[in-house]
Amino acid sequence: MRVERILIALVVVVLIVTGVIAVLKVTGGEGEPPAIVVPEAGELSLVVIGIQGLEASMVERLTADGRLPNLARLIAGGATGSYATLGRNVDMRIVWTSLVTGMLPENQGIGGKKLSRRGEMVNAPLVPRSRTVGTLWTFLTDEGRKSGVLGWPGTWPVEEIDGVMVGPYSTYILERKHGGAQTDAVHPPSWYERLDPLVLDPTDFTRRDLSRFVDLDSTMGLESLVGQNYVALATAYAADRSVVDLANAIAVQGSVRNLFVCLAGTDVASQRFWHYMETEAIEQLDVGESERRLLRRQIEALGETVERYYDHVDELVGELARLTGDAGTVAVITDHGYAGIPLNAAGKPLIGTNMHSEEGMWIVSSPRVKAGATARHGDLIDVAPTIMAAAGVEIPGELDGEAHMEVIARQR
Repeated sequence: MRVERILIALVVVVLIVTGVIAVLKVTGGEGEPPAIVVPEAGELSLVVIGIQGLEASMVERLTADGRLPNLARLIAGGATGSYATLGRNVDMRIVWTSLVTGMLPENQGIGGKKLSRRGEMVNAPLVPRSRTVGTLWTFLTDEGRKSGVLGWPGTWPVEEIDGVMVGPYSTYILERKHGGAQTDAVHPPSWYERLDPLVLDPTDFTRRDLSRFVDLDSTMGLESLVGQNYVALATAYAADRSVVDLANAIAVQGSVRNLFVCLAGTDVASQRFWHYMETEAIEQLDVGESERRLLRRQIEALGETVERYYDHVDELVGELARLTGDAGTVAVITDHGYAGIPLNAAGKPLIGTNMHSEEGMWIVSSPRVKAGATARHGDLIDVAPTIMAAAGVEIPGELDGEAHMEVIARQR
């Protein structure tokens, strides 16, 4: 009997320890960031992936070379299209809002005009509470489907939704550093403590952590990641890794059926490293011989950084796309591409938004979409209704945009 009691006690202890370990795997131990739990494939109905600054010609070239397998699979199994952007100098919060409302800026409350208390027409504030129309995630709420919205431009401070929302990465990091309100960063507020450890800071990464983006056989190697080169690459990597980790956590614990995730890193990396890939602009610079030698060594080390970052983003797209399985809908949308670095009349490079193209692209893969189809050239307000048609969501009649029904195989 004594032996039996001992065995029973041992079994109980094992069960307790096993339970504690299971909890720690999900929540993380005290004082440690929670472990990343990867959800099962096929859990979600819809995943919309925004990629800031994704250039269509780069995607075409790299997929033709056998790279970007996840984007290539979505393109082959879905439909693609392009649209005219709102211009190079339009605030991205306006663009990303129109991409999920299907409405022109002047009709959505963000990016248009409003009547002031003094009876004057003024620019509407670029905050969610000024939006006067629904979004993809509010339309889904109307159908009883919860959503997670992560890092989407134009969602700070976060709004109350049926699901979970985390604000844009750059604002999140800045506000966290300066003691901003947690309720501005995460909704519902009860989720802040479990999600905040997943939001990585750029300083969490060393140059060695970023080595995959540098030619280590070059003369400079990791020494090329100094100053703004390091800051930009660490920021891009931290931003994109954070939102994907948040997506995985919310897919496991949030009871959501839909995810909207915006990856900002491609835009950050392109702004900083494009000139090392397309060198015409910096070759025109009037610099001394020593500076010229330094530039050549940097080009050797960083000439493939943008392409390698595209490879990284493709892996993240694969992580997110698997959450829907074969029965769900995956959409990839971008706010603009990159046209390279133009030169002014004096031969000086024009950087910043001057590098942006005025074309955006989208990919939608779904059982309702014709595989391999290419849509007519459209407008950015057509993106939201096209995603809705592909996902089997009823399209409100008041939208400014129209779905690309030419790529829809069968309707709900």
